[in-house]
Amino acid sequence: MLLYTKELVAPRPRPGLLRFRNKPPGIKFRERLRCSFAQSTIPGMQHVFGERHLWQRCLWLTIVLGAVITGFSLYTVLRHRHSEQLLVSLIETTQLPVYHIDFPAVAVCPWSHFNWQRAPSALHRFLPRHPDAELRETFRQLLASLDIMNFSNFNRIRILANRNLTGISYLKLTDVMNYMTYRCDELFVADSCVFDETPYDCCQLFVREQTVKGQCLVFNSMISEHSQKKHLTNKFYPYKLSTAGEESGLKFTINASFSFMNNNSTHVPFGMNLMIKEPRQWSNEIIYHLYPDTENFVAVHPMVMETSPNTYKMSPSRRRCYFDNERNPGFHNTSLTYNRENCLAVCLHLVVLKTCQCSMPAVLPPIEGVPECGIKDAKCLGYNSDIFTYVKVGEQEKYINDSRQGHFCDCPDNCNSRQYKMSLNVRKLDYPKNSTERLIKAQVYYGQRVMTKIITKLKYTNIDLLANFGGIISLYIGASVMSFIEFSFVVGKLMWVFFKDARLKLKEYTK
Repeated sequence: MLLYTKELVAPRPRPGLLRFRNKPPGIKFRERLRCSFAQSTIPGMQHVFGERHLWQRCLWLTIVLGAVITGFSLYTVLRHRHSEQLLVSLIETTQLPVYHIDFPAVAVCPWSHFNWQRAPSALHRFLPRHPDAELRETFRQLLASLDIMNFSNFNRIRILANRNLTGISYLKLTDVMNYMTYRCDELFVADSCVFDETPYDCCQLFVREQTVKGQCLVFNSMISEHSQKKHLTNKFYPYKLSTAGEESGLKFTINASFSFMNNNSTHVPFGMNLMIKEPRQWSNEIIYHLYPDTENFVAVHPMVMETSPNTYKMSPSRRRCYFDNERNPGFHNTSLTYNRENCLAVCLHLVVLKTCQCSMPAVLPPIEGVPECGIKDAKCLGYNSDIFTYVKVGEQEKYINDSRQGHFCDCPDNCNSRQYKMSLNVRKLDYPKNSTERLIKAQVYYGQRVMTKIITKLKYTNIDLLANFGGIISLYIGASVMSFIEFSFVVGKLMWVFFKDARLKLKEYTK
């Protein structure tokens, strides 16, 4: 047995258990950092903290930092492309059935608006008893001006400015036009109207309606009060059509009777304007002419234009169109649905109001609370016709040196609209011998049973940004969502250890 002397045993500083000194907090945190990343599955990090030699760890650290910087640089480029909010139009389908949309509204507008057989009765209706010859001539010239009046030839009303208008200053132009204009049974041949291979009374299909071409007879429209009431009582109105080709759409025959015309006028022959428009559209700039003794075949090729809801957060100025629930600041005081043509008509009426301090509900959308233009306003309307008949759009004044006055209208397109491409074929009518008929026949039908649908959407959405970001990160870093979760978990554990050690160190310092 060996005996140890007391000198070989180190004395205890004080009674109790010995306390071993803890490792420095810095060394403990550094070792935990190395172990955490060396055992992780984050690409490259295990080499940065797991290799034995310093030069190897520095090499891998350089590679990882280069890949991260390159990946996020490319993400910055993607983010910039996304912030540009570029729009792209794509053909979604070319086989959309035509029954998905309403059949277009068909307007028939006589070149000469008035039935002059009612002129004598109008003289007694609107003038005082026993008018003198000058007053009768003034009234006759008023009828002649209103007979051919629209905003493309509004300057012809200037002839009234040189006459004494005191005797007829109380007249309302709308009342005179409504009385003199053609009735439905005066234009259409009885039992000549057919739609979708079903015969109809023409006066049940066509109703009187105001357009920029004056008062017209319109089929399948939603503008007039009568049409809106019809929509409430008939769930199938406006009508739709599922077939295409001749004899499948709308057919009608017009009595081209020259007895209705003004015998003193040699400038305007008998004829019709044919306008194809959307049911909720006031007017359309594209007009076809129908002449007597002809049969006209109008093939309509509709195209649907839609804007994706993912563009809704864009401003209308960037998107360059308005959705149905958005309001153009220049499109107000009207119950019309917004589209570009309606906006142009409302804008024109506001220009008339600003220029002559009156409104023209006979040819333009009505403005409530504004007096109607009377006979005394004819001078103002006639002399400013160059302003009313020319529309300036966009920023054309920056690029075009145009001396014409005109008026400016800010009217972008509506985001969901339809376009009609039409083709007109005309052939001469063959009458039986000894026939005295003068007719105008017309057919309006779909050229095909299917149509094209074009959709406009953002070129880069948030989903595209996320997918491209994932592709770049996977290519340069080899990371995934799980890698980011693991990285966040490791960093969280290290931060917890760091704060825990700092707390212990602070506690020992305060003792």
